[in-house]
This record gives sequence, structure tokens and C-alpha cells, in this order.
Amino acid sequence: MDTISWKIIEILQQNARISFADLGKAVHLSAPAVAERVKKLEEAGVITGYRANIDLEKVGYPINAMVQVRVFIGKEAEFVKFTKTRQEVLKCYNVTGEKAYMLKVAVQSMSQLDAMLEDFSTLSETNSMIILSTPIDASIIKGKEKSLKI
Repeated sequence: MDTISWKIIEILQQNARISFADLGKAVHLSAPAVAERVKKLEEAGVITGYRANIDLEKVGYPINAMVQVRVFIGKEAEFVKFTKTRQEVLKCYNVTGEKAYMLKVAVQSMSQLDAMLEDFSTLSETNSMIILSTPIDASIIKGKEKSLKI
């Protein structure tokens, strides 16, 4: 990927709703040229989707937590399947270490969090941490030219 492709990715991460005309102006390309680059980035799987960022507290989910999970022996497939059914789970990471999974969850109340953790107790041991604030949310990746051809 060249410098222009990286700049396109950076801009789209900040504002996925930007028009191709405005995106083209930002990277000094025509709208059709930038549209073609975005299409190639999508086809190559570099850009995997577009989404709205939601303020969880404003939509009724004021309690967010990270939950470390040590799955009981022989229960991993059941744990993964069960986790996929839980609306509270925003993200599930398979990680290294004693706790094989890390969940990011959002709930409406402490009692809902307690009930969710209880539901997981037949499959795993959990350790939860309430998220107080997010001083850094570096969800935007900035890159340098790579040899990836797109």
C-alpha cells in the first residue's frame, strides 16, 4: 500500500461517511480515482466494513466492563457458542495467558452484570473489571507505506 492508500484509510476511520469528492480533495485525487482505490481496499479485505460509533451510556448501557475468562477444561466450544448468544458481549478476544478469553460487555445495571456472570459460571471462572473511563481510544491506525499490492 502506498502513502495515498494509507491516508484514505486514516480519513475513513475518522469519518466513514465522507464523500468520494471530499476524500479525493484530501488526498489530491479525483472522486472516481479515490472510489476505485476504496473499492480495491474493500476487495482486498483491508476495509472490512463501516459502522456508527454509539455512546453506550446514552442508549441505556451505562456499565461497561472487561471480563477475564478461564474456561473450564472441555468447555471451550460450548463457551464460544454460548458467548455468541449473549447480547451483553460487545467483543470477545481469545488471548494468551491463564485467562484464555477477554470479553468487553455493556449492561444496564450491576444486577444485569451479576446475572450474566452467574450464567457464565457453569462454563468458566471470571474476573470482571468495570471500565471507569477511556483516556485513550486509539481505534485509528496510522500506517506507513507497505509492500502490500492493492
